[in-house]
Amino acid sequence: EGERMSKTAGEISLHDINDKETMTEENTIPPLRTQEQQMLDELRPYLLDPREDYPEPYYMLEYNGVPFSTLGGLQAISGQKKNGKTFVLAQLMAACLGTGTENVEKNLPGLRVPDRTVEYLGHEPKVLYVDTEMEKLNSAKVIRRVHWLCGWDMKEPQEQFNVLWLREVEGDEAIKEAAYQKRLRLIKMAIEILSPDIVFIDGVRDIIGDFNDNVESSALIQSLMSLASRRQICIWLALHMNPRPGNDDESKMRGHLGTELGNKVTDTLVSIKKKDNNGVIFTVKQQDARGKDLDDWQFEVTDQAGALGIPKITTRSTQPVKIGYDNPEDIREWIEKAKDMYEWPMSRSDIKKKVFREIGGQKNTGKQQADLIAAINLGYLQDTTIKVQGYPMLMPKDDMPF
Repeated sequence: EGERMSKTAGEISLHDINDKETMTEENTIPPLRTQEQQMLDELRPYLLDPREDYPEPYYMLEYNGVPFSTLGGLQAISGQKKNGKTFVLAQLMAACLGTGTENVEKNLPGLRVPDRTVEYLGHEPKVLYVDTEMEKLNSAKVIRRVHWLCGWDMKEPQEQFNVLWLREVEGDEAIKEAAYQKRLRLIKMAIEILSPDIVFIDGVRDIIGDFNDNVESSALIQSLMSLASRRQICIWLALHMNPRPGNDDESKMRGHLGTELGNKVTDTLVSIKKKDNNGVIFTVKQQDARGKDLDDWQFEVTDQAGALGIPKITTRSTQPVKIGYDNPEDIREWIEKAKDMYEWPMSRSDIKKKVFREIGGQKNTGKQQADLIAAINLGYLQDTTIKVQGYPMLMPKDDMPF
């Protein structure tokens, strides 16, 4: 014992740390604790033992058999504003609450809770949805959207699904508590009382004072990460991306908060909105992952529940649909009319506006562009040496058969 007490902190092994102190009958007064022992007492809860068989993580969700959203971890959903993030959250919540139900199976094929996770939890998953920014009506639509997908009465509360609406939270000057601090406190209180298995915070920007403050951002993410780990729950955080001219999955989440969140999350999903000839379609991409890579999935918003808007995973491609040009004879005729009506040469934008829109009556901008390219390829228009914004101006070709 005297030999062990004489060891320095650097010489004491994990085996020593796990040995329990013993006292003999003769020595009923415990020995004084050395400084090294005090430090070891503080370190002990955080030391990993290589002799331990630590279990594989449990995942709350999977898509097409690939698991994601670990219990005990942080996850992020991002995208440009108005790009369907809340619709994605509704899909994730409905999958958590309604795996196996008719509407979930039909509208969210491939998205489900793994059987292994339900067995581990010992009950059907419990969800807490926190909305910090939308109006009550829009928040209520999210609730009813999930209810519809799960096959529940859209206005009947469900024990396993709770919603916290924090948009109108105000601070308290008396105790020097800002509104964002109170929101965070209420969220933590709800987690302690309701014991959800997965939490969705839409959006995290409203539970921090300055999302560009390094220290504050780090403290918030660390606090939420510790909470998720301690209670073994999933916490999803919604945060906008930095504005960009394009809308792609390489954009970064806003501010130092977004950087810190991106460094700590297990998964980051990005929602991207596109328009094509068939309407609006959303693509969900996995930007970051510590596990296996997820397949992208596409969804569209249907009117199955009237104006409520139900997201439905679809196999429709998001690749741009090639737009065909108009009848070549019509294109030739429009250029023939324009030859005498306008002064040539003309820029490409003027040709699309004057020839294909005003004369041809073509209102679709994609079609106007297709007609312009066709006119050049068919030999109806030719380049000149005069350029506008780097592109040669065009004029009817000399040998064009008018």
